[in-house]
Amino acid sequence: MKKQTPREPVKILQTVLRAGMLAALSGVSWQVQAVPVFLGPTAYTSFTDSPFKSGKFDYFHLENFEDGKLNTPGVHASAGAVAPPDRFTDSVDADDGLTDGSGLAGHSWFSQDANRLTFAFDAGVLGRLPTHAGIVWTDVGGVDLGKFGYGSVLFQGYGVSGGLLGSLSVKVGDGVITGETAEDRFFGVIDAGGISRIVIEMANSTDWEVDHLQYGAASSPKPVPEPATLGLLSTGLAGLGWMRKRGQKAT
Repeated sequence: MKKQTPREPVKILQTVLRAGMLAALSGVSWQVQAVPVFLGPTAYTSFTDSPFKSGKFDYFHLENFEDGKLNTPGVHASAGAVAPPDRFTDSVDADDGLTDGSGLAGHSWFSQDANRLTFAFDAGVLGRLPTHAGIVWTDVGGVDLGKFGYGSVLFQGYGVSGGLLGSLSVKVGDGVITGETAEDRFFGVIDAGGISRIVIEMANSTDWEVDHLQYGAASSPKPVPEPATLGLLSTGLAGLGWMRKRGQKAT
């Protein structure tokens, strides 16, 4: 019997199934990219409290200001300056070598009359923008929320195109400005597309501190088929098997 010419719908199905199989085998994801993840505010006394401590990164930088400078690569601050050890300095607790509830003997980044601090990242220096970025709020002076030593912190992350990824807002402080560390809080953001800058703000205060700026780019994994593409592969194989049986019957 003469072999029949496949009808047009079969050709279309074959094309679609092959495309799905190629996407699956090449590791191309057909899934929508995950949304940004915001972390915190969480208690923080040393880098061991960082949610980034066990990550796998192509690069990672921790700036604790203990050399008196902001000099980790590829980052620029919009305002502020290093605060050296002082009776009002509130560094991350462990930076002086002891976790003893006091940050007086370490260094921090002081707002220096600014109520908004922006830390912008330079992809040209870093190679690519960080996927993880965070900072630790440590202290506030002045009067906010009607009380001395209390305030509201707003933390924001911005993506590769400069658009806002999201934000966190929380009330902080313990009413004391002499280096106590129990109120220190970590704020962070993760976005696979890249983070161009983070912003931390105290709208009603210009006398506050942050510490342990940290940022890194997650290691680039080798492409592997995700669940969605594995499903396409299975469908493609089943579809090709069906078409083979159909062809045998048509012969």
